[in-house]
Amino acid sequence: MHNVHVDQIEATRAKAEQDPKGAALPVHLEGEWRADESKPQFGGTVKFPQGEVVFEADFPPFLGGEGRAPTPLAYCFYGAMCCYGATFATQAAVAGIAIEGLRIKLDAGVDFRTSLGLGEFPPMEEFVFEVEVDTQASDEEVQKVKKLADERCPAIWAMRNQVPHSTTVRKT
Repeated sequence: MHNVHVDQIEATRAKAEQDPKGAALPVHLEGEWRADESKPQFGGTVKFPQGEVVFEADFPPFLGGEGRAPTPLAYCFYGAMCCYGATFATQAAVAGIAIEGLRIKLDAGVDFRTSLGLGEFPPMEEFVFEVEVDTQASDEEVQKVKKLADERCPAIWAMRNQVPHSTTVRKT
């Protein structure tokens, strides 16, 4: 339904009922800082089931880059926007609510004063997602899907909850 394979989701759900790992997606990413001033500052290959793509990032000039590629945070923000949109479309499909189209916008802001050593300031402003959905469904059904997307989107969960993390650095 609308480019969501509900049968695959149902198979995954059944598998995960028996084994929690059946619904897990391991993520392993690698990238490198580039000292070559003719290239964007950072790059790495991202692999997916049907191929791979090179992601490149460069800070804007006011943060020491050249702006030759999206900022690292643009990927994070795009990922959050895409995750919410995909979750909305998926939840609609699973609920049997057909959509003909979906557009999503995200507005957010970043304050880099802490990164610049100017003190402690919250770096992130509110994320404002706006979804426009083309559907014959009722407003009530659309709001039901919104509620499910709000509850089930991993990106929204990560914004509500502290995600465990660790960092290590070693000299080579």
